Order: sequence, then C-alpha cells, then structure tokens
Amino acid sequence: MKRTTEALILGMSIMVAAAIFGIFFYSTRSSIKSIEVVGAATGRFKSDVVKWRIAISRPATATTIRQAYDLLSGDLKTVEAELKTAGIDSSEITIQPVNTQSVYKPNGGMDYNINQYIIVISRDIPTVSGLALNPVTLVSKGVIVQSSALGYYFSKLAEIKQNLLSDATKDAMKRADAIAANSGMKVGHLLNARAGVFQITEPYSTQVSSYGIYNTSTLEKDITVTVHCTFSLD
Repeated sequence: MKRTTEALILGMSIMVAAAIFGIFFYSTRSSIKSIEVVGAATGRFKSDVVKWRIAISRPATATTIRQAYDLLSGDLKTVEAELKTAGIDSSEITIQPVNTQSVYKPNGGMDYNINQYIIVISRDIPTVSGLALNPVTLVSKGVIVQSSALGYYFSKLAEIKQNLLSDATKDAMKRADAIAANSGMKVGHLLNARAGVFQITEPYSTQVSSYGIYNTSTLEKDITVTVHCTFSLD
C-alpha cells in the first residue's frame, strides 16, 4: 500500500511539473514578437579555370578495327603534341580509355566508331579556349574531332558564397528595419536564418531552379542567393 501511495504521489508530481513547464513555455513563446523577411544578394565573377573535353574518333568495320585503333593512337599523339606546343602542361591533360561504339547499318550488319576522350583542365583560359574554338590545326592533320565542349569554373567560389550570405543577411536586416519602422517597433536579435540554394547563371539571366543552377558555358557569371531570416521585435 505504501509503494502504491508513493507511486501516485510521484506520478502526480510529474504531471504538475509538466503542466507548470508547459504554461511557462507557452507564456514565454507568446511574449516573443518576431518578423520574417527574405534578404537577397547578387554578385558577378569571372572564371579562372577552364575545362575542355574533346573526343576524337575513327570509323571502323569488323575487319578494320585494328587499323582504326592504330590511327586513333596516332591522332592522340597529334593532339598531345599540339597541346604541349601551345604551352599546356602534361599534368593538365587527362587521357581516358578508348571506347568502341557500335553503329547498326540500315541494310543489316554493324560498323564501329572508335572514340577516345581527352580532358584538359587549366588556368590558361585564352590558350585552351583558342584551341577549342579553332580546331583547324587538328583537322588539317587528319584528326577527326567527334565532339568538343568547354566549361568555365571558379576556384574560389566558396569565398564568394560566404560573402554573399553575409550580404544577403544584411539585406534582410534592412528590410526588417523598414517594415518594423512603420509599426513603431525596432528589430532586435536574429532568431533564425535559413539560406536558399545558389543560382549561378550567365549574366543578366532570369533563370532560377529550386535545386540551384551552376552555369559553366560562360566565362563571366552572376551568382545570387537568398536568406530567410527571423528577427525579434522590441
């Protein structure tokens, strides 16, 4: 009987304590006045790294695959020589394995394309871009360029993102001040902040995505970010 009484007393104590805590928590929360705003910041930067992905190719039949491999090997040496002549260091060049693509003929049978990808990643943007945009030298030496794509990147993007987040938060503070001033209140502490995704686009673009964008097609880029902030009001 004694244990039962003690258990009842303990249970009632816990319930009373929980009720008191709930009332205190509710009164505390209800006394906090806040404002939610969205700040934004935009910047522009110029890429300092270029990535050139080039595919060279040789056609082949079932009986000429070996010859096609030999020709492609010679093409690869030609491309490497041109890159080095232009001043591209070997450490900036990556050669990927040969790939064989089947080509089905309309009248039956099968031919092949023997492909090889070369990736150049360099800070010498003018030289690499010049080679990619003017493939006459390679073509004149018999190299078949199947595809060629340029991508522009920035090596210090993390620094830009940090600065933009700071600017976006300051912008949110200014907007909160403007709204609060009309109601005779003052903005207090930052209670919560949530950053949106970064939109990295070509200059003057209006494109946005809920997952974020990273445009690599242009040398110059615009970067935008929003920050959702909640401030206390005094």
